[in-house]
Amino acid sequence: MKNKYLCPYCKGHLEVEENIVISAKTSSGKIGLIFLSPCLGNYTVVKHPNFDYEDGEEVDMFCPICGHNLYEKSHNNSLARIIMIDKNDKEHDILFSRIAGEKCTYKITEGQIEKYGDDENYFVMPSGVIARRI
Repeated sequence: MKNKYLCPYCKGHLEVEENIVISAKTSSGKIGLIFLSPCLGNYTVVKHPNFDYEDGEEVDMFCPICGHNLYEKSHNNSLARIIMIDKNDKEHDILFSRIAGEKCTYKITEGQIEKYGDDENYFVMPSGVIARRI
């Protein structure tokens, strides 16, 4: 069984075939759907060619089912959060950057944090909070 990805608010399933589906809005007001890879550390994004944005631009991400903003208040507004249920039915928080082109993802399970991606724009504070470097 493959991993399942859920909205942390409505618990709706976000995966369709081999993609995680997210509704997005750019800082310039463009809206669209983006398809993300379910493989942690794979930063392939599929989107409509007319839904464009620049690397470094902050993109708001929403559940396509309930419309709730996925930004993660408790860690950092530059991160979005979804839930992953693995093949053993274990729940993990998945936090990933809302900054276009930034390769940074965290898998958090019972206080343990695994980092994926090459960008060093974030650090983990002793409290376990992930903070953005200024």
